[in-house]
This record gives sequence, C-alpha cells and structure tokens, in this order.
Amino acid sequence: MKKTRIYIIAPVLALAVFIGYYWNFNSTYEEKQAHAAAEAKERKVEAQRRDAEQREQAIAVAVEAQKQRKLEREAREATDRKQRDDKENAQLNADKAEQESEKLERQADKLTKDVEAAKKEVADIEAESQESIAEEAHLKELVSLAEANRAKLGDVLTKIQAADDALARAAALAAAAAKKNE
Repeated sequence: MKKTRIYIIAPVLALAVFIGYYWNFNSTYEEKQAHAAAEAKERKVEAQRRDAEQREQAIAVAVEAQKQRKLEREAREATDRKQRDDKENAQLNADKAEQESEKLERQADKLTKDVEAAKKEVADIEAESQESIAEEAHLKELVSLAEANRAKLGDVLTKIQAADDALARAAALAAAAAKKNE
C-alpha cells in the first residue's frame, strides 16, 4: 500500500501544485491579456495618430509642391507667352522691314527712272539750247546780212530816187525844151 499511496499522493500533490500555478496564472492572465490588449490598442491609436500627422504633413508638402509647380507652370507659361510674343513681334518687324525695303526699292527704281527722264529732258533742253544758240547765231548773221542789204538797198533806193529825180528833171527839161521848141 505504500506504493499506492505514492501513486495517489504524488498526483494529488502535483495536482495541487498545478492548481496553485494555474490559479496564479489564471488570475494574472486576464490582467496580462487586458494589459496587452490595452497596449495594442494604445499602439494602434498612436500609430493612427502618427499616420494622421504624417498624412497631414504629406498633404501640406503636396499642397506646397502643387503651389510650387503652379508657380513654375505660370512662370513657364509667361516665358513661353513672352517668347511667342517676341517671335510674333520679330516676324511682324521682319515683315514690316521687308515691306519697307520693297517700298524703298520701288522708290529707288522710280527715282532712277525719274533721274533718267530728267537727264533725257536735260539733254533735250541742252540740244534745244544748242539749236537755239545756233539759230540765234544764224539769225544774227542774217540780221547783219539784212542790215547790210538794207544799207545797200537804201543806197540803191537813194540812187534810184536820184535817177528818178534826174529823169523827172530831164523829162521836165525835155518838156520845157519841147515847149520852147514848139
């Protein structure tokens, strides 16, 4: 029986130790589980708070980056607009310069033609002047010849008049002599 006692006492003793250990474990287990659940919940809440802060920071950074990109885009658009305007103005100025060049070229051609026409008129006037000078010299020569002829004609008329007078005197003398002779 001694051996049967050992078989009964040892398991009962082991059971008592197990019950004490289980009782101790069971009483702190719920506390530990509640504490672990509270820590887990606290960690989760802290993680959510950190995530919310990080999200807010990320949103603030994204908004700032968006503003920066908007400013850069506006600056780029302003630069592009200015370049387009400058290019358009340069094209307009080039077109205007081309038109002005063509206008000046036409004016130069017109003036060249006018100069040629004026040179031709000057040459014609000089030719007419030379003809007028030659004609004037010829007329002076004719005038001097006419004056010489007039002087000669005057001499001839004087001689004719003298001859007529002499003839009239001779006729009068002949008529007087014929009257006397009659």
